[in-house]
Amino acid sequence: MLQLKNTFIGVFAILFAYYGGVFLSASLGLPIPGPLLGLVILLSLLFAFPNIETHTTLVAQPLLKHMSVLFVPAVLGVGMYWSDIEANAMALILAIGGTTALGLGLTAWVANKLMKKKSM
Repeated sequence: MLQLKNTFIGVFAILFAYYGGVFLSASLGLPIPGPLLGLVILLSLLFAFPNIETHTTLVAQPLLKHMSVLFVPAVLGVGMYWSDIEANAMALILAIGGTTALGLGLTAWVANKLMKKKSM
């Protein structure tokens, strides 16, 4: 019964964050996708209530384990547009490489700041 309660709390937290993000994005006309805003809401919930981490982990773990299934449509789409990808290969490589490096650098910088703040 305790396992069921923990699962329910985790499902509620994840769905609340997801649909809250979708609702805020649509109702306020924000240029940010709703699911991304939902991730920010979930992150805020985890910072505000650290004890729900165990509940959300219980629910998210099976989803993350089978995440590769979600990439099948994207891989099939690459095959459909291969000629366009070949024509713009250099621009795509530079854009993907640059944004990846920028994203990793920014993530490392934020994580470093948060770790320093947490250790104080």
